[in-house]
Parts: sequence; C-alpha cells; structure tokens
Amino acid sequence: MRNIQLTPQLVQAVRDAVDIVDIASEYTKLTKAGRRHKGLCPLHKEKTPSFSVDPDQGLFYCFGCGQGGDAIRLHQSLSGDDFPAAIEALARRYGIPLPKASEPRKGRSEPDLERVLEAAAEYFQGQLRESKRLLDYLERRKVPMELVERYGVGYAPDGWRNLVGAIVPRFPMAELEAAGLVARSEKRPDEPYDRFRHRLMFPIRNAAGRLVGFGGRTLGDDKAKYINSAETSRFRKGYLLYGLDVAKRAIRDGGRAFLVEGYFDVLGAAAAGIETSIAGMGTALTPEQARLLKRFADEVVIGYDGDAAGETAFRRALPTLLAEGLTVRRPALPEGEDPDSLRRKQGDQVLIDLVESSEDAVMLEIRRLVPDRVRTEPSLQARAAREVAELLKPIPDGILRYSYARVAADRLGVPVDLLWKRVGGDRGGARVENAAPPRREVRSLEERAVQLLLAGRGSLPPRAELPPEEAFLNSNLRNIFSTFCALYSEGGETRPEVKAVLARLGSEGSAVDQLARLLLQEPVAAAKGELQGSLARLKRRWQQQRLRELSTEISRAQSLGDSERLERLLHDKNSLSRDLHGRDPGSGGRS
Repeated sequence: MRNIQLTPQLVQAVRDAVDIVDIASEYTKLTKAGRRHKGLCPLHKEKTPSFSVDPDQGLFYCFGCGQGGDAIRLHQSLSGDDFPAAIEALARRYGIPLPKASEPRKGRSEPDLERVLEAAAEYFQGQLRESKRLLDYLERRKVPMELVERYGVGYAPDGWRNLVGAIVPRFPMAELEAAGLVARSEKRPDEPYDRFRHRLMFPIRNAAGRLVGFGGRTLGDDKAKYINSAETSRFRKGYLLYGLDVAKRAIRDGGRAFLVEGYFDVLGAAAAGIETSIAGMGTALTPEQARLLKRFADEVVIGYDGDAAGETAFRRALPTLLAEGLTVRRPALPEGEDPDSLRRKQGDQVLIDLVESSEDAVMLEIRRLVPDRVRTEPSLQARAAREVAELLKPIPDGILRYSYARVAADRLGVPVDLLWKRVGGDRGGARVENAAPPRREVRSLEERAVQLLLAGRGSLPPRAELPPEEAFLNSNLRNIFSTFCALYSEGGETRPEVKAVLARLGSEGSAVDQLARLLLQEPVAAAKGELQGSLARLKRRWQQQRLRELSTEISRAQSLGDSERLERLLHDKNSLSRDLHGRDPGSGGRS
C-alpha cells in the first residue's frame, strides 16, 4: 500500500461495499441458481461448474479445489494481492476514501493516473453540457441525454491548451503526459499541447469500471476520424472492450453480447434497447478481448458494418471467438449500414429484429465457402474443403466441430470422414467433461454447530449457556465461534450477521475459507432442536473432558499439600458435575 492507513473502519467499509458477484464475474461466467450463482471455478481449470457464490452472505466456495472465502479473499486469490493491497485496490474500485498514514513513506510515489483521467472526464463532460450546438448534434443522432450521461460522453474543445489550462493547476504536467492526455511536438518540446481537440470524447473504462483512457471522434475535417489515448500500462487497446463496464450485467444475465465497431454503434444499440452492446477499440479483435468476452457471454452477435470492410472484419473475428468456445451469430445488416445508422433510418425495432434473427455465423460461412456449383468442379471442391477445414479447426468442442463438418461435407458432396481428417478429427473428438467432484459433507459435531449458528438455523440460548470456546478443538472453528460469541454479547444477544463475523475475522484466511465451505454446503437445513442439541453435546463433551482434567489437578494439589488450590478445584468440580448431570445432554437445554 502507498501511504495508506489500514484501519478496521476501512476494512469494514470495503466489506460492506464490495460485490462478490461483480468480482467473480470478471473472471468466470456465472449463472443464477436460486439465490446463489454458479460457474466454472476461476481458481483452477475445470469443465464442470463447481464454483458457488452467495451474494447475500458475500461468500464463495469451490467444491472442486476447496478454496473459499469472501470477496476480499477472492480478489487476493485472483490478483495475487496481499490483504493490505487487496483492501486498497477494492477501496479505489468502489469509491471508498483511503485514509492516509500519519507518516508518508519515503521516496517518490507513482502518479495516481485515475484521478487525472477522472478530472479530464469531468472537464470534457462540462464542456459538452455548455455547448448547445453539440447537444443539438447528439439529439439529431437520436442519442438521449440519459445515455450521454451513463456513458460519460464529453467534448474536447478546439484549441491547443484548453485541457492543460483547466487542470494543470491541480495536476502536474508529467501526470497528464503519463495518462496520454497531452503530447509534445519535435519543434516545440517545451510546450505540451492537448492530444484531443474538437472531438467528442468517450471515456473508456475496464470491465471493473476504472477509467483507463479516452476515445475521441473528430467533429471537423481531421483525417483521423477516431484517435485514442496513447498506450500506457493501463490503456492497452487489445485488452479492452468499450462499454463492457456498462453492459456486463446485461450480458451476464442474458448470456449474449452484441459486438459492434464504433462508439456510436454502442450508444445507438443501447438507445434501441439492446443493453448488451460493446465495441472493440478500432483494431482487429484480439484473443485477449475474446477471452474477456467469454467471462460474461456464451454467445456473441457480431454487428459489424454491412459493407466489404465490415465483412472482412467479421471473418477475422470469427475464428478468434470460436476458439474461446463462443457461439457466434451475424445479423443481415443492409449494404452500407451500421447498427446506429440503421436504427436512425428505420427505427429501433428493425435493429432489434435483425439482432434476434441473427444466423449462425459458421453456417453462413459454410454456405459462402461452399456454393452450389462447387460439386461440379473437383478443383473448387478441394479448395472449398481446405477453407472449411480452416474455419472449423478453432472450435474446441469436438461434437460441435463434427456437426458442422457433416453439414459442410454434405454441401461439398464428399464423405464426412474425408473432411473430418482435414478438420482435425484425430484430436480426440468430443471433449469428455470431468465428473463433478463429490461434495465434502460436514463431518464433525463442531462443524455442524458452527454451520447452524451462522446459517441462522435454530433459536439461540443466552450467552451464558453456550459452550465455552475451549469446547471447539479445531482452531479455525474455535476462532469463528469465539468471534460469533463476542458479537452476540456486544449486540445484546442479538444474533450477528455473517458479514459482521467476516469483518471481525479480518485477514485470517483459513478460518474464512472454512466458514465459506460450511455456509455453502447444499442444503443447510436443520431438524427441530438440532442446533440446541449440537451445542449441548459440545458443552457436555467439554464438561466431561474438564472433569477428567480437574481430577488430575486435584490429585496434584493433594500431593503438594496446596489446600487453598485444592478447595478451589473441588468447588469447580462439584459445580461442573451438578451442571453436567442435572441436564439431559440431548434435550438441548433451555431455549
């Protein structure tokens, strides 16, 4: 951490603010299963989902690899951050103020580029709001102000040093340069100037919502229609998708993304009600972008422009997406139209209908590569077979690959076995998924008692009637129970919530892991009186053990002639014996 004071209040604020589904969904595709979400574990390689997330309790657990915990623990495991670094990263992500340490660390700290970028975004948005001409322009393009504000669209005014003059008093020039907001000419290196001038500004955020750069669309006759922030360690075009921070929840819920070419296509599709629209960054789709999409979607509809360039871009993107196991579809956009121009000319519903009726992209390509006349010319037949084989090779699922090969072989007029060899059928065919690992049942009385306590099953006796902490032999469970009891007493014997227990446990990972596993067992049901019975048996077990210890201590006190200690031990033994034998241990005691 950089000059940050790690306080209990900060840790609690982070725990209260963090969204564990949001954290997990950056790394794996989750599907809702009752009140929980499940998916493939991002912490180890698996083919059958065994990763469970409970948003209400803020916990995750993988029944495959056995790792579990809260959102902070998940962030640590996925990012490699230690606990202090995880708290800092999550606090910044969720907008929680970071208290500074009383004594700053020596040495020069890294510039906080996000603060500079956010200041620039605020400046650009203010410039747009003050320009009636630009607001009228957006209105003519049928972009509602609600979307302008949601996506943070702004305006960089014409002129060489507008942004510099507006924010340099607050931020040093070096930070503006590091953030890619200003540039220097060879002729006048001592006079940095605004990189963006007379352009609509589109803030670009990563999937977590952190501002990393800008895209600017010219409003004049600049030869470069679009320019982006200079590449930095944060802003890497091939690793980003515009609009994903806004669309990821809709994509995750529906399992489908609408991939378009430009910023206005994203806004236009969103204006039409297609909330899953995202765009690349002006370059060919990269494997990193495809992997990013796979975390959220099962299917991608490629809404690239309906012209030769758009078709070329679609064909380049197709194998990249197929290699990630994504289903790909392509809408039949009219010649020369893009999603934004189409909905402005023909209305929202036309675009919606086109997206909904999108065809399987692989089938479209098979029909294109294997026209009807191919059967009559062996040389065309052979060439088409090679092209189809290249199309199908990236598909990882053997059954799906074979199904497409059968369709293509039928169109080619050749036996499927011949085409299958070219496609790569000897790679092993269909993948055989691993069977789900057996779930570990709660095996001990201690585990069951803690599980029922935290899950809120069964009424609680007064604190004085609960077992002592020493009744729990497992150190993690003793720690959890002790924390629970402390909160129970502090709250006037009101049952504490799981999140409060987690907050008190802090960074004690093994205890948090065990707590997560116990609470994410399926199901956490309880028979009537089971909690009280479990607690009573634990207390009885401890009492019996303690009686044996007291007998040993009494013998030692007698042999030493320590009458004062002997009297105290006898009193403790008689009191404990009365308590033990005066109650049926299976009855659960009073409640």
